[in-house]
Amino acid sequence: MVSKRFNLLAQFSFIALFSLMASALTSASLQAAEQSQAQQQPSQPNQQVSQQPSQQQIATLTVNINQASAEELADVMTGVGLKKAQVIVSYREKLGAFKSVDDLLGVKGIGPATVEKNRHKLEL
Repeated sequence: MVSKRFNLLAQFSFIALFSLMASALTSASLQAAEQSQAQQQPSQPNQQVSQQPSQQQIATLTVNINQASAEELADVMTGVGLKKAQVIVSYREKLGAFKSVDDLLGVKGIGPATVEKNRHKLEL
């Protein structure tokens, strides 16, 4: 009976010691990885950044529908590609400036859902 208890105690101690060692090794390797990553980052903050806006930046951009090019409209408006943006520009050139965002509903292929998805991005 005593030997079984001693065996269980020894096994428990071994498992606890192993867990502590694994935890220490994991912590040490995480610190080493963080230090390595910090050394790899450029020390000069003025390095060139990509000229292309990220998807998050595009989501917060606004566009003037009376002045924007087809490319600008396509870049900013959700669900509007270059061809549809060209149709918007052609409509504007033919009939004059939009008086409200809802005037986009007169453009073939632009429906209420597209206008609503983009309303917060559009200005006159």
